[in-house]
Parts: sequence; C-alpha cells; structure tokens
Amino acid sequence: MSKEKGAPSGIESGQATVLIIGMIAICLLAISATLAATAVNSASRALLAVADGAVAAAADSYTLSTVGRSPARLRLSPVDVHNAASDYLADTGAGERFAALRITDATVDPDGITARLSLGATVHPPIVGWFVPSGVGITVDVRARTVLTR
Repeated sequence: MSKEKGAPSGIESGQATVLIIGMIAICLLAISATLAATAVNSASRALLAVADGAVAAAADSYTLSTVGRSPARLRLSPVDVHNAASDYLADTGAGERFAALRITDATVDPDGITARLSLGATVHPPIVGWFVPSGVGITVDVRARTVLTR
C-alpha cells in the first residue's frame, strides 16, 4: 500500500478544525473582554462628568457668615453638600442613566470651603454580563472649592 504524496494520514485528519475552533474561541473571548473593559471605562468617565457637575453645585451651597467687622467667611456643611448633590442628580436625571446610582460620601474639608463627593454606580457590561450578573461597581471621587471674590 502506497500513500499518495500530500494526503493526510488518518491520525492527523481533523486537527486543523480543532485549531481553527480554538483560535475563534480565543478571538471571541478577547473581543468580549475588550468590549466589557470599554463599557466600564466609558461608564466611569460619564459618571465622573456627572460627579463634577454635582460637586460644583454642592460647592455653591455655602453659607456666608460675618462676625462684627471681620471679613465675610464662607462655610459649607456636609448636609448641604449632600442635599445639593442629591438635588443635582435628580434634576439632571442621572439616576436613569446609571444603575444603582448613589452618593457614597459627601464631606467638607477642614478648611470649610472644599466640598468632597463620592458617587457610585453599577455597570452591566455587554456579552460578559452573565459572568457578573450583579454588574461591576464603579466609584468616582471629586472635589470643588468655593472662593469668594470681589
């Protein structure tokens, strides 16, 4: 029995199919991981933009205090910062754009004029969402300072 030149032997037949299927699976996994990472990154950037607006609104929620002839002083309170940020989020409809949007922290620095805000949300990435059914949590931290000028 002579074998023809170039004809595959019985042991080697079908190995190219396994290799092709394996490479396709690896490519699909790489594409889905890239899509998921891009979705999380895009959502965190969008949340950062919303947080910037919310902390700017919170920094404008100051009270002006004067004592005698001393210069006027600005003061922020954590409660006012939280309430102003919450109102901003409600007014802009940010809760509809992000799943589980929440204010995780609203504080004022010891200087009394810098508002700090942390927002959290959940991202549900495409394709790999069934691997993480509860989503991927993201958090952003921002701050804004109130300054009084003439």
